[in-house]
Amino acid sequence: MHPQRTPLRLLALSILFIFGIGKGWSQTATVWSVNFNNGCTNDCIANTYGGWSILNNDGGVSGGSANDWFVSCAEEGVVPPGCGTTCVGDASLHIGADPGAGGDMGASFNETGIANATFKTAVSPTVSTVGFITNTLAFDFIAFGSASCSDDRAQLRLSTDNGATWPVGFQYCLTSVCCGACNGYSQGQWTTYTLALPAAFNNNPNVRVGFNWRNNGNGSGTDPSVAIDDVRITSPLLPVRMLSFQAKPQNADVKLNWSVTEEIQVSRYEIERSTEPQNFKLIGAVTAKGHVANGGLDYIYRDAGALAGTLYYRLRMVDQNGSSNFSNILRVTPGAMEALELSAFSQSAYQNMIDMDLWAIDAMIAHIEVRDLQGRLIINLPNQNLVAGRNPVRVDLSEKAAAAYLISIKSTKLPMGYAPVHISRKFVLVH
Repeated sequence: MHPQRTPLRLLALSILFIFGIGKGWSQTATVWSVNFNNGCTNDCIANTYGGWSILNNDGGVSGGSANDWFVSCAEEGVVPPGCGTTCVGDASLHIGADPGAGGDMGASFNETGIANATFKTAVSPTVSTVGFITNTLAFDFIAFGSASCSDDRAQLRLSTDNGATWPVGFQYCLTSVCCGACNGYSQGQWTTYTLALPAAFNNNPNVRVGFNWRNNGNGSGTDPSVAIDDVRITSPLLPVRMLSFQAKPQNADVKLNWSVTEEIQVSRYEIERSTEPQNFKLIGAVTAKGHVANGGLDYIYRDAGALAGTLYYRLRMVDQNGSSNFSNILRVTPGAMEALELSAFSQSAYQNMIDMDLWAIDAMIAHIEVRDLQGRLIINLPNQNLVAGRNPVRVDLSEKAAAAYLISIKSTKLPMGYAPVHISRKFVLVH
């Protein structure tokens, strides 16, 4: 199937993020970005570009003349909204035909028979979001997507564990309007896709972004091909980087400490409190110490007489223009606290996911395992990086049978003075 093209030439949009220049600064930090501009006109397989790789037979078995992921300007990256055009100079990531069966003709794939069946995921290099929260993923794309996201279609996939797993809860079907009738021949219109990344992608050194393509080789091409360009992860952080944030009980008081660096044009830190991890209310504020581009600054706030039960705290960091962003959520309870505790354990609406909150006393590493009742290892998630406070975790069990299981969570690399923690919980998976 070869989608038609509209002969439209557009210049690529260039976005510059500026910090601390003159009197203004951007409140959007670029955590990671890729534009795919490799200077190639055609036939450059995606796994030759900047640490990207291709995962084959992902969700099915590819045929002998499967389509492939390319990075080239055979499919020009076009500023949305716009229709496809051949090479002007802005390369994109796209699905094209097997080099032996037509090759890279841009976003145009073959679907003549089972030999063309394609189940491939283009996988990014590892992305670190350490130091960033409230992240947003965005990219430009063309695609249409079958109504049930079954076939032929493109799908965004995300991983929090360096590509070891790609949970169903982090998979998103890509759909755009078409340049003409969406009849399987007209190409998709370039569109911007934006996704507020779930909390599991905060402060995470092991994020990967994947783009999955599948067509089943049934000889009927029912969907335009796909192209991706200008992928970026951004964070609306103020020009301040938080080094640490802690809340500790002292008799009936709660003492909050935080350390920051690169504090530029910050007005104040507002302290918010709640008796649950939501519905926070302002209880006080601390004025920022001033313009400090380098070096660390330490702050203290004492919440006197507040500790009669479990409390939750967060900081709202406010700049001189009134814009703000939030810290991670911390929890404080009367008496001694374990270094790591489990709460809010539930089976999600997907009916194949386990959602839980891990509350860490400080930054640490956790190992998560799921075993059946015979002790056989079902899922292994080692070296999960936890931040101080709340760590939402989702475990994907979509490929596992409905049965009873045991989940085990062990803490390592603990702060000084805290003993290792081993948490075990039995649950029944239903589909």
